[in-house]
Amino acid sequence: MAIIKVGLNVQVVGGPVASVAPLEFEVEAYDKIEVSLESGQPAKIVDVQPGADSVNFLLIKSSEYTPPDAPNDKQLTYKIDDKPAINLDQPQIYLGAGAISSLLGDVKKITFENKLESSEPITANIEILVGRDATPPTS
Repeated sequence: MAIIKVGLNVQVVGGPVASVAPLEFEVEAYDKIEVSLESGQPAKIVDVQPGADSVNFLLIKSSEYTPPDAPNDKQLTYKIDDKPAINLDQPQIYLGAGAISSLLGDVKKITFENKLESSEPITANIEILVGRDATPPTS
């Protein structure tokens, strides 16, 4: 077993502060995956988990993000299995098996597509940290 600790502090400048007490996720397995994808290259598929495991923590961050004013066809995106593409415009964090299952499904494969536009190719160095159960439930 491994434990993933997550803490979060959010502050509105000149306004309120909201904190989430440090959370601990006990996971049977975790993986840190790093991929690079240059703009204009074909989409890259990342195998996140084998078998019928259950993801209960997912963090996706990148060295590059979609700018706020980028049109839909000029974005850095990811797709979970056959779900619609998600714009990677900020780091993405998903906590809890229930939320992940409801929002993303089983999370077996993530397909990244880099359509960021510039005069030179833009390389997105993407990090994925996944926490999961490694033993399927028995009936």
